[in-house]
Amino acid sequence: MSSPVHGGAGAVRATPQGNDLARCQQVVSVWPNTTYQLSAWVQGGYVFLGATGTGGTDPQTWGSPGTAWGRLATSFTTGASTTSVTVYVNGWYGQGAYLA
Repeated sequence: MSSPVHGGAGAVRATPQGNDLARCQQVVSVWPNTTYQLSAWVQGGYVFLGATGTGGTDPQTWGSPGTAWGRLATSFTTGASTTSVTVYVNGWYGQGAYLA
């Protein structure tokens, strides 16, 4: 956990190095054939938000909010047999630290 925070007790802070995008991800349980909204408050040069394993089109969005907090948002619909999805945030090569 790191500061500053947008809300709550802390924020994730990660710094891409070399070919590593400093991805922070979590597997979440979902219902099949259901549409979900995904959003995050982020800071940094280039920050990406997305999901994989949706059973449909895996979404990804990005922004470049700099030192101000910016909100990223996207949505996805799960496939007929999808019961878990990996959601993630990551930075971009050589862009310095991001917070989420």
